[in-house]
Amino acid sequence: MRNRKYLIGALVGVIGALAFSGVASAAPTGQTLQTTLSPAKQDKKTFGGVSLHNIISTTIDNPATTQSPKTTVFTIDPNVKFVSGNIPVCPLSAIQGKFTAQAQAACPQSITGQGIVEVNNGAIKGNVTFFTGGPNTIYVQTDIGPGATSLTIIGTISGKTLTFSNIPNTPGLVLTKFDTTFNKRKSGKKTFYVMARCSKGKWSTTETTNFYSGETFSASASQKCKQKKSKKKK
Repeated sequence: MRNRKYLIGALVGVIGALAFSGVASAAPTGQTLQTTLSPAKQDKKTFGGVSLHNIISTTIDNPATTQSPKTTVFTIDPNVKFVSGNIPVCPLSAIQGKFTAQAQAACPQSITGQGIVEVNNGAIKGNVTFFTGGPNTIYVQTDIGPGATSLTIIGTISGKTLTFSNIPNTPGLVLTKFDTTFNKRKSGKKTFYVMARCSKGKWSTTETTNFYSGETFSASASQKCKQKKSKKKK
C-alpha cells in the first residue's frame, strides 16, 4: 500500500511536468558571438597566419520542445580570409555518420580545427572537428553524447560569407553553445588556413541565425588588432 502511494505520487509529478512543458513557450530568445584572432599583432597590408576562436551562445526558454537553427551565416571581416592551399581535401563520405575518433582517423591531414558543443544549456556535451572539403568548403563533424548521435554540417564560403545550411531540425536537442577554434595551420609555403591583416585597427564579425520556428537572431563581435611597425629602410 505504501509503495502504491509513492507510485501514484510519482505519476502525478510526471503528469504535472508534462502539462507545464506543454503550455510553456518553446523558442530561442537570443544569441551572442565572441571571436578572437591570435596573434592580434599583424601587418597593415600583408596577411599573416592566425588562429580563430569562435563562441556562439544561444539562450532558449524550453529545451524540450525548442526547434533547431535552420541556417547560420557569418559575415567575415574583409581583412580575414581562409586559404585551404595544399591541405588535403577530405571526402564527405569518409567522415559522414562517424564519431570523432573514426572521423579524425579517416582524414587526419585534413583537420583544421576542433572544439566542443553543448546541447540544452550544457545538459549534453559533444565534440567538434573541422575538416577542409576544398577551397570553399568546411565540414563540421559533431558528435553529441557518448555514442548518441553524429552529424556533419557543411559550410560554404562565398566571398566574405560563410554559410551553414544543412542543419537538421531536432526539437529537444538544441545547440546552446558552439565553442570552436580554427588552428593556425600552414597551408602553403607562405600561407595559413586562416589569415589576417590589421589595416583598420580592428576586426569585426557578424552572424545571423534563422530557426525552424521562424525566429531570426543576429550577433556581432569586434576585436582590436595592433599593426606591426614597418621596418625602416637603410
